[in-house]
Amino acid sequence: MNIASKCRHPHLLLFIGATNDEGTPLFVTELMEKSLRKLLEQRPLSETEISVISLDVARALNYLHLKKPHPIIHRDVSSANVLLWRQGDQWRGKVSDFGTANFMQQIMTVAPGAMIYCAPETLTPNQTMKVDVYSFGVLLCEMCIRELPDPERRDEQVLMITNRVIRDLVRRCLHRDPEARPTMQEVIDELSRAV
Repeated sequence: MNIASKCRHPHLLLFIGATNDEGTPLFVTELMEKSLRKLLEQRPLSETEISVISLDVARALNYLHLKKPHPIIHRDVSSANVLLWRQGDQWRGKVSDFGTANFMQQIMTVAPGAMIYCAPETLTPNQTMKVDVYSFGVLLCEMCIRELPDPERRDEQVLMITNRVIRDLVRRCLHRDPEARPTMQEVIDELSRAV
């Protein structure tokens, strides 16, 4: 609640308020149509949909990473946490679920979020914004191939991406060395050029 109440961006789920009536916390947010995961279960995405939704997610993460005075790391980027709404005939994405988000600090809790999206370093307390970049790469791969991420088949799944530019970007996002991964701004720049 602390983080969600401090963040306002067109591609972050809008936090309206919260109540703790009868000891049960209740968050009030804008209502969205469906999750990206549900859409992927129904049908493949067009190249335009992949471009638009991935740029929406990248812009939301970049906003969090540039937050002052301390960057915010989402730490649970997944297709279940990207919610969709319609703008005309186009699906648009908003990042939701700040349950594992944290202000960047010296020591971070270990293994937040869904493990199939997690960067290797999430098993350590040494986490930076690059954990979100890794998860974004996994999400982008999932959007392209329409398969749930499988850490045991990660390389094989990346090879299934038919768009060479996107495949190369996903590989960079999934680099084992966090420092070798692009920033979210670099991801936005590359995605924008690829459109």
